[in-house]
Amino acid sequence: MSKTAYFLVLSVSLLSQLAFAAPKRTMAKLTVPDILDASALKDGSDGKPAVDPCNDFYQFSCGQWIEKTDIPADKNRIMHQSTALMDETDSNLNQLILRLEKKDPILQTKASSQIVDYYNSCMSYEKFEGTSLGLLKNQLAEISKIASKGELTSVIAKLQKNGTNAFFGFGSGQDLKDSNSVIGFLAQGGMSLPEPTYYFEKDKKAIETRQKFVEHVARILEMSGEKKSVAQKNAKTILAFETQLASKAYAFDDRQDPSKVNHPITREDLKKLSPAIDWPEFFREFGAPESALNINEPEFFANMSQVIEKSSLEDLKTYLSWQVAHRGSSVIGKDFTKENFNFWNRYLHGEKELKPRWKICTQAIENKLGYALAEVYVKSVDTAAIRAKIEAMITWIKQTFSDDLETLTTGSEAWLDAATKAEAKKKLAKLGQKLGAPEKWRDYSSLTTDASAFFTNDMSILDFENRRDLSKIGKPLDRLEWDMMPWEINAYYDPPKNEFVFPFGILQPPSFDVKASDGANLGAFGGGTIGHELTHGYDNDGRQYDSSGNVKDWWSEQTKTRFNDKTQCFIKQADAYKIKEVGLNVDGKKSLSENLADQGGVKLGYAALLLAQSKHPAGAMWNKYNENQQYWIAYAQSWCGKARSETLRQQIKSNPHPPEEFRVNGVVMNRPEFAKDFNCKAGAPMAPVVRCSIW
Repeated sequence: MSKTAYFLVLSVSLLSQLAFAAPKRTMAKLTVPDILDASALKDGSDGKPAVDPCNDFYQFSCGQWIEKTDIPADKNRIMHQSTALMDETDSNLNQLILRLEKKDPILQTKASSQIVDYYNSCMSYEKFEGTSLGLLKNQLAEISKIASKGELTSVIAKLQKNGTNAFFGFGSGQDLKDSNSVIGFLAQGGMSLPEPTYYFEKDKKAIETRQKFVEHVARILEMSGEKKSVAQKNAKTILAFETQLASKAYAFDDRQDPSKVNHPITREDLKKLSPAIDWPEFFREFGAPESALNINEPEFFANMSQVIEKSSLEDLKTYLSWQVAHRGSSVIGKDFTKENFNFWNRYLHGEKELKPRWKICTQAIENKLGYALAEVYVKSVDTAAIRAKIEAMITWIKQTFSDDLETLTTGSEAWLDAATKAEAKKKLAKLGQKLGAPEKWRDYSSLTTDASAFFTNDMSILDFENRRDLSKIGKPLDRLEWDMMPWEINAYYDPPKNEFVFPFGILQPPSFDVKASDGANLGAFGGGTIGHELTHGYDNDGRQYDSSGNVKDWWSEQTKTRFNDKTQCFIKQADAYKIKEVGLNVDGKKSLSENLADQGGVKLGYAALLLAQSKHPAGAMWNKYNENQQYWIAYAQSWCGKARSETLRQQIKSNPHPPEEFRVNGVVMNRPEFAKDFNCKAGAPMAPVVRCSIW
């Protein structure tokens, strides 16, 4: 399921402003900074050399902030509009947890005890390290007792239920052909490195990464009880084994393409495709109900079966032992935590030091018991005062998209045929939206926790979530469920549900501010978030879902051909964009969906600004910039950021979102409205003669 939940427009944490001991307060009454930040501009107003916005708009908008800002030691990147405020979010969520521990009557919910137990067991995990290590060794001993390949299936199912990444994944999902139904989905898994390409790339850094991975695996296995020489030998076996699995694994862009992961399959055909797994035994042991199935990557499962069949039993047990140790290493104790940090955080992402323990444990609650904590959180916030304005902005953006469809059908930029346009408008009319927080909560009464058993709690929570997930299979879709927590400073579009979702966290300054001009609001939130998410419904992946969220080919062949031809301009443009810190170029194909959403969103937001200005006078000047210029500056400043070189490398290789610099310059250079507003001469870097445009 494609979601855009990564580095969207980020904003001030409302949590930092709330008086938690008091009743709810509306976000509109908070004291907040403006959306626009003059101190970030590099326009010469501070007496220093200016940057010409027509040459490099990202540096013009963010340059001073970039120069004076350092990345904190416990982070791999920092964002102008979010990082410190995300820290405050964690701090205030932590205060909520501590108040639950003191049984604050204002905040109590039915899941309060589970939250407190999990948090306290996380905070005191060093005291019970011996017990946790003993639990891990018991699991490893069970694997060592496997006497034949016939026993593998049952073991795999048991391990997966408590979160071990063994071979593949199974869970619920919307039927790609019937979006109202929930069926079972099988997906590739069992690989430790971030992307399948990590196992095969031949450059110096890739070779070094695999060697560092082997060294990390060996240390974890040794800490888990293996002799050093055995652990070193087994680590090499594990890399070789996972490389075999990765040889037929789908790349990221293929996994995001619904046409490439839509493979309904019967249980009988699944047995023929991948006979090394006893599938009836797996489903029985895993607790999966009878239902329709989709197998996302059939080639992976066929290859996985062959790998199992040709591998020795000892190699299979070695692989499973690593996956168990890897899963447990994050919850056992200090030494395991340090080793995990050194490879996954320090080496792969460049972080310099561990986060404080309270933050690690608070984030564990956010990730593992998010719905439970969200129920506590919403007792402290209320966005009623700004809902009307947000909904008005959504209406503006929808209207501009509808108008744009007419232009693309009959105007000078026409490429969309009438029949496809009609279906596009139908999809727009059915687009759903969620604002703020979920409307219903989960029942955690069956979850048992213990304040002194972090490893056990962690497995219990994952088993609880697994049972909850499996219970959805074979039932109608629950359209009230959210895939993001209400405090998150983010947003997403869900293609199978045809809806976009805006949590409490992003409905506030500097993403949105009731006091700011329409230009600033539409730049930072209207185009950068609402328009971005709406466009995802019509990008290279989202366009394959119809108005009901079903995967369906609803475009004419002529329109598809024209669309694909136009996307080549964006792919070529992104491929040429080099990130100097790491000497790598943006991957135009991998980043296409995000680049199209950025481009379409900014175009729609600007059109909405013109619509707003037709109804009332333009907003006041800010510094020396008019409302139209404020639009572009607000959009750019929503992306001011710095990242460590290691993180940039990982982002380019394994994430569809390009670095922030390209999300600004790569967008405005394609918009003639930008060139007009800043008086850019034709041929300037931000005003090229040849521009890319679709939506």
